[in-house]
Amino acid sequence: MAAGLLALAGCGGATVEDLLLACPQVSMPGDLRDLTLYRDGAVPDLTNLVLDARMVEARGPCSLGRRSQSVQVRLTVGFEVERGPAAQGRAAELPWLLALVSPEGEVVSRQTFRLPVVFAPNVTRANVSAPPIEVDFPARARTRIQDWRVVAGFQLDEAQLALNRRRGPR
Repeated sequence: MAAGLLALAGCGGATVEDLLLACPQVSMPGDLRDLTLYRDGAVPDLTNLVLDARMVEARGPCSLGRRSQSVQVRLTVGFEVERGPAAQGRAAELPWLLALVSPEGEVVSRQTFRLPVVFAPNVTRANVSAPPIEVDFPARARTRIQDWRVVAGFQLDEAQLALNRRRGPR
């Protein structure tokens, strides 16, 4: 994946040295951490389970960005994936997203991704990580980087989200 897919627009007069260098909060909301896929149109039970996945980590170090005018986060997201009895083949794709949330709670940027997963022969579980994503936060005089949030989760439809909310985080 290309670096710098997510960036906040705008220029400010402050440099990072003028601000407290800190990282934004990285979170994985409980209702977006799980993805359970069943065969299309089938009763949602174990025999129709195609894929069950969990987002298990989202982390990354912060560093000074270009000309000390920004803070850069190099974010890595990890997943645990289990192939179900209804899976066809050894390959799957995980739809996931990153959203940047301002200190005011506004989603400023949102990017979706698809992570391919290939299971080894006769293996039903895999641990995979998405390629690192670089996120730049420009330094601004009245903005604290640590008040921003990076939210990671699966790209879910309404039924999948409702299922996660009913059963709770696992």
